Amino acid sequence: MENQLIAFVGDPAVGKTSIIKYLKGLEFEEDYSPTEQIESTDVTIQNNETITIYDTPGNTAERKQVIEILKSVQIVFVCFDVENIDSFDSTLQWLDDIKKQINNSMQVCLVACKIDSDNRQISQEQAFEFINDYPNVEYLEISVKTGENMDMLIDKIPITTPEGEGDLQQSYRTQQSNKQSEKPAPSPERQSQTYKSQSSMLNKEEPLWKVYDFLFPTGRVAKLVKISDVNAKNLSIQDILFKLQLNQSYPVVNLIGAKETNKGKFYAGIARACFNTDAVIVDSGISTGIEKYVIRRGVKLIGVAPEQEVKYPNQNTGFIDPFEISNGHTHIFLLNNKEKMMVFGLEGVFKINLCKKLAEGRLAKNGQRESLKVVHILLGEQEGFLNELQQAVMANHPIIVIKGSPLCDQYFQNYNNPHANYSNASFGQLVRKGHFYGLNRLDSEDIAQYVHFFLTVTPYN
Repeated sequence: MENQLIAFVGDPAVGKTSIIKYLKGLEFEEDYSPTEQIESTDVTIQNNETITIYDTPGNTAERKQVIEILKSVQIVFVCFDVENIDSFDSTLQWLDDIKKQINNSMQVCLVACKIDSDNRQISQEQAFEFINDYPNVEYLEISVKTGENMDMLIDKIPITTPEGEGDLQQSYRTQQSNKQSEKPAPSPERQSQTYKSQSSMLNKEEPLWKVYDFLFPTGRVAKLVKISDVNAKNLSIQDILFKLQLNQSYPVVNLIGAKETNKGKFYAGIARACFNTDAVIVDSGISTGIEKYVIRRGVKLIGVAPEQEVKYPNQNTGFIDPFEISNGHTHIFLLNNKEKMMVFGLEGVFKINLCKKLAEGRLAKNGQRESLKVVHILLGEQEGFLNELQQAVMANHPIIVIKGSPLCDQYFQNYNNPHANYSNASFGQLVRKGHFYGLNRLDSEDIAQYVHFFLTVTPYN
């Protein structure tokens, strides 16, 4: 009978080698030593047959060779570090490679490592949402350091230690018994044994965010994200973008203080520049007039608004409320806070952070993060925009000022006077601190050139 083959794959330093050492009965080591090439360990199972475990390097140079080995294994554990978002992103490529290039009879298990960490970045909720797209993939959470849930992993590979070093499962249970006398019993949440039971238990807690398919009366569908507490410390925008499949890098154009006005083809110029640079547009979710141009160009339009401040489209009347979520948005974020008192003006921090995360994207295969550019267009027509403008200045982003609102008009009046007094002192301070550039006419070609220039040429991040 041929040897049973098992493999561990994933990014560098996620804990693959530590798992294998644990399975061999060796002590946990804090020091990290990278696996430079594919290594194999032969062990015996309880019927005296041999099983081979492959430890694989996380670098991309060996990926083709690893894929070839995976074609012959019976079980593969795809590992990620809960402290490292990029390692979680990488599991998507591994699972896709396994699905496309390798036999369907292979047992696949996604393994979250280092769950003892106090700096966890990948939530259980995100992992469960992700694994829902892979119904044949199992999910485990483990800590090699504490031994937590290692029995669940061992149950999938009933091995003993090499060359008579003892029965691994018996050794493991003895070690666990000793550890239990030294630490409090684990909580019921950590004693759950299956994905379904963990998922069921998790669902009892109200999640911070949920994603829905939102159907406009016109028949267009958008992704609607409801966030219950935008100020929660454990809210991860990257988690949400991963779920929305928006985790690549995008150039971003953010409209500040925009609402429905007669700007006509001015908005067409913005949409054209975004189409030519593959940029996304972020606004307040309500109608501005840009919607028909982004629909025509197929540009992503992402709205961000306090949930209490907007209204859903009414299918039974021709009247359009100015605070109605407008057709043309591809994604909509509706925000709440703990007090359920979100109003326009309080969404600014989240909106600018969303712009930065959209531009930042995920870690590339070469280990670099391709952070693209963000440009803001200040229209100043809607109240409460100063907090958002302050966040844009703090982010060191360029800001294009458009003539037409009282504060923006003051900017042009005082353009050559750095010490001028503004009717709003806070606005004047921001102008003196930030990178502001004026456009005093609503010309389609002019704004298209401005946007294209700031997204492709300028040094601003």
